[in-house]
Amino acid sequence: MKWRFSPSHFHHCKMAASDPGVSSVETHENVESVSVIVGDSYTLHTDVTEIQRDDVIEWRFGKDLIGRIDENLAFVNDNEKFRDRVHLDNQTGDLKIRNVRITDFGLYKLEINGYRGISTRTFNVSGVNNLVSDGVKLMPVVERDSVILPSGLTEIQRDDQITWKFKGTLLGQLINQTAEIFADVLNRRFVDRLQLNQQTGSLVITNIRPNTSGLYKVNITKSGSSYTTHKTFRVATIDGGNKLSAMEGTSVTLESGVSNIHRDDVIMWRCEHEDTVIAKISNGNSTTFDGTDGRFRDTLELDYKTGSLTIRNIRIKHAGLYHLDIVGNRRTIFKRINLSVCPQDWSLCVIAVIGVAVLLLVMGVATVVICCQFRVSRQVNIVNECL
Repeated sequence: MKWRFSPSHFHHCKMAASDPGVSSVETHENVESVSVIVGDSYTLHTDVTEIQRDDVIEWRFGKDLIGRIDENLAFVNDNEKFRDRVHLDNQTGDLKIRNVRITDFGLYKLEINGYRGISTRTFNVSGVNNLVSDGVKLMPVVERDSVILPSGLTEIQRDDQITWKFKGTLLGQLINQTAEIFADVLNRRFVDRLQLNQQTGSLVITNIRPNTSGLYKVNITKSGSSYTTHKTFRVATIDGGNKLSAMEGTSVTLESGVSNIHRDDVIMWRCEHEDTVIAKISNGNSTTFDGTDGRFRDTLELDYKTGSLTIRNIRIKHAGLYHLDIVGNRRTIFKRINLSVCPQDWSLCVIAVIGVAVLLLVMGVATVVICCQFRVSRQVNIVNECL
């Protein structure tokens, strides 16, 4: 059996003198504090990498037995308090409790009885109540927009370990303050869509699609601790977005919604057509792109102070969805704008509608009403759609 011992685990040992042929080790240690949020999950570690057949491992909450592993067989006490929320790892003896409740706060004691003797550890679990949490946080996102899944950390320490998974598949990890993304998994559906914040460990997913909706889980093990916290997010796509319309041949500005750009902000505008980046600001440098088919050539103007994007001499081909991502250390903004473009000929419709209306008021001729009623109503409806 492989054990990981450290001075903090064993403060002093004493040999049993009653039987000179048998040695026994008894340990005394400080209580380790575990901080969690109600609704999250956590794992208390034994620091054993592999249980031997003769080892006996017991977990207790107060005086109540939660679970026991004996001869590699795991037993979980099926009491009302922890029913269907407790799992024992057959290989390590680690105790995992899902969907934490306030009633789960308190002292947990681990006892390992093996060929080396008896070792014990105590964990004091406490935390913050979250009345709206049921263990899974719902993250509604407009399709093609982006979302941040927060780790809950403000700053990562050097030895912290963070892993993100989507439906059980590893997407990214942060070890020794080094981030690594695995975007090629699941038929490459996450390529160019994942970012891992190296300061907080939060996961950013851009351009959400139905095949990237679902359950995301993060496991966080703080440096020097013997427990792991778990958070689960359900990303769901929804309809929505700002609507904007313009007349063909005019100019329109897609507003960023910010008054000024911070030095560390990265501004990115994307167009639904071919899902391409058409404008970007990074490190104080602004750039516009023509698009895959050149439809934006000589039409884009990017405001380097606000990040707003102006499309000049707009055409029907410019209609569609536009997405704005602003990511920086001090803020993260995701925005979607649905742009519709009315043909230039609709301006004649507006004049025609006004002219017919004046004619009706002045002449009051019934035949004019009969002849023009259908055409006027149809033109009004079309103009209203464009406007």
